[in-house]
Amino acid sequence: MPPSRSQLIATANAFIAAYNKWTVPDVLSIRSPSCKHHVLPGNNPPRNNQEFGEFLEGVIPVIRKFGMHFVDTTPMVVDVEARRVVMHLTSTAETDVGPYGNEYFFVITVSENGERVDEIVEFLDTAYTAEFLGKLSRETGQTLG
Repeated sequence: MPPSRSQLIATANAFIAAYNKWTVPDVLSIRSPSCKHHVLPGNNPPRNNQEFGEFLEGVIPVIRKFGMHFVDTTPMVVDVEARRVVMHLTSTAETDVGPYGNEYFFVITVSENGERVDEIVEFLDTAYTAEFLGKLSRETGQTLG
């Protein structure tokens, strides 16, 4: 039996909760072994769990206390048949070069059993992110992204 609307919403909430713990194991914990993470816009290739974990290992020490929050005015959009959930989110974090914040739309596809995320499509302000990560890299001497 395919996951229900309430199961899809629960998995989406678990996805956000995992991010908000802000450790590599926690962020990856909700993802299926074959999960692909796409970041748009741009021509970035999708990352598998190992690649995304490696990216996070460089980011987590310099982008601290990261938290994602739902935008109150935009409810989740749930497509039960496609097992997809669309979420409008913002983030906040602390860094050595000042506060970080961004705005996102996440489209997640949930596994057939409703327990894991099979695919993530993340839309964010990539120009702001690239500029911020560049500034952070220059200040910390660490290559990010």
